[in-house]
Amino acid sequence: MENQEAIIYSPAAVLNIFNNSISLKQTQRIIQLRGIFVMGKGAFYNGSYYDSLRDESTDAQITLVVPALIRNELQHNKTVTINGYITRRVVNNASRIEIQLTVTELVGETQNKYSEEELKRIELQQAKAATGFRDVQGWIKEQILLEHPFKIGVIIGKTAIIDNDIKHQLRESIAFYQLDFHRINLSSETEIINTIQQLDQRGTDIIVVSRGGGENLEIFNKISIAEQAIKLKPLFITAIGHKDDVTLLQKVADKAFITPSEFGQFLNDTYNQTIEEAQHSRVQLVESVTKQLSAGYQKEIDNMKEQVKNLEELKKQSSADMQKVYEEKISGLNLLQQEKQALFEQRIAELNRQSIVNWLAVVVAVVIGLIIGYLIKGH
Repeated sequence: MENQEAIIYSPAAVLNIFNNSISLKQTQRIIQLRGIFVMGKGAFYNGSYYDSLRDESTDAQITLVVPALIRNELQHNKTVTINGYITRRVVNNASRIEIQLTVTELVGETQNKYSEEELKRIELQQAKAATGFRDVQGWIKEQILLEHPFKIGVIIGKTAIIDNDIKHQLRESIAFYQLDFHRINLSSETEIINTIQQLDQRGTDIIVVSRGGGENLEIFNKISIAEQAIKLKPLFITAIGHKDDVTLLQKVADKAFITPSEFGQFLNDTYNQTIEEAQHSRVQLVESVTKQLSAGYQKEIDNMKEQVKNLEELKKQSSADMQKVYEEKISGLNLLQQEKQALFEQRIAELNRQSIVNWLAVVVAVVIGLIIGYLIKGH
C-alpha cells in the first residue's frame, strides 16, 4: 500500500474547518435569552456595539452584538430579555472560536434578581474558595509540637468582657498561647479595617474578630472588610456570637466559631490533644526503638557467635592445612636430599673412573719413557 502524501494545513484553515463543521439548529433561527446586560467599553463596528450578557447566578457570559438603536434602550447591570440569533467568530490570533449573539429585539428589562452588592459578595466567596480555606488546627498543632509560641491578635469591642470568657476556656494551655486583645469600636468599618491591617503588618500569626451575642451584625457583611480579610497573610478567624445569621466575614474566614467561648475551648482542646498525641507518639517511639535495639543487639550476638564458630572451623582447617603443608615440605626435602645424594655418588663414581684412567695413562707414559730411554742408551 502506497503512503498517502500528508496534507499541510495553516492554523487559520484548521480553525475554519472546525467552525464550518459546527452545526446547531439554534444557529438557524431566532432564540430568546435572559441575563444581566453588561455594557462593554464602547467599541463600535459596522453599526453595532460589542457588549456582554451574564448569567444571573453565575459568572458565565456571552458576547452580544448590539445594534446602536437597541443599545440606547439597554441599561448597564439590568436584567434583560432579548431576541437574537447565534453567530460564530473565528479569532485567528488566539486559536479559538467565539460564540456570539446578534441582538434583534429587546423584549423586556427588569430589576436584577441580585443586587450589585450581592453579586460582589458572591464573587468574594468564590475568590476565597479559589485561594482555599487554610487548616488552622493543623497549623496550631505544628507550632505546639515545635514548641514555637505564636501571636494571636484578638479584635474585640471597647467595653467587651469576652476576653475573660476566652481566657477562662484556655485553662492550663493559657501559658502557651500569646494572646493580644485589641479594643476598638466594632461598629466602625474604618477601625476594623485599620486594625486588621496593623496586625498584619506587625507579623501577627492569627487574627481573630470576636464579638459576643446580640443583633446589629450588618457591619460584618461589609464588602470592604471581607476584601481585606481574604488578602491576609496571617490565618483569619471569626468568633461572632450569632448562630442563626452567618455573615459574609464568617463565610470568608479560614475558621469561624459561633461564640468567643467556643474559640477559647478550641484552643485549649487543640493544645491538650496535641500534647496527648505527642506523648502517645513518644511511647510508641520508645517501644519501637527498644524493639529495634533489642533486635539489633540479638543480631550482633548471633553474628558474633557465627564469627567464633567460623574462627574455630578456620583454626581446625588451618591446623590441618599446616600439617599437610609440613608433611609435603618434609617429603619434598627428603626427595631432594635423596636426589642430591644420588647425584653426589654419581659424581664420585665419575671422578673415580677418571682417576683410574689418569693413573693408567701415567703408567703407560712411564713404561714408554723407559723403553725409549733404553733404546737410546743401547745405541
